[in-house]
Amino acid sequence: MFSVRPIAVLIAIVFGSATAIGFGLLTTGTVFAFLQGEHPQLARELRPLLISCAWFIGLCGVSGAALYATVKDLRWRAFAQIGTALALLAVGLFYWPR
Repeated sequence: MFSVRPIAVLIAIVFGSATAIGFGLLTTGTVFAFLQGEHPQLARELRPLLISCAWFIGLCGVSGAALYATVKDLRWRAFAQIGTALALLAVGLFYWPR
């Protein structure tokens, strides 16, 4: 019988959220890239948007690996889970108001 660990559920939530945010930012970046010729003010916003996209795509990759390792019960799952926690902390610190 297949049982889901609570840590797998938490990592799945992080993975799903990071994927959705990353996809939304990437889609918005694509629209900005096409429209910047007509709307020059969008050109200034493209670089920060792509940086945010990179943060969330990176979090998506790390948490996806951790989710896979946790569900498959692989030996390196603890390292992947720690990596997810560190990546989530890094994203949080990056966006924390200064």
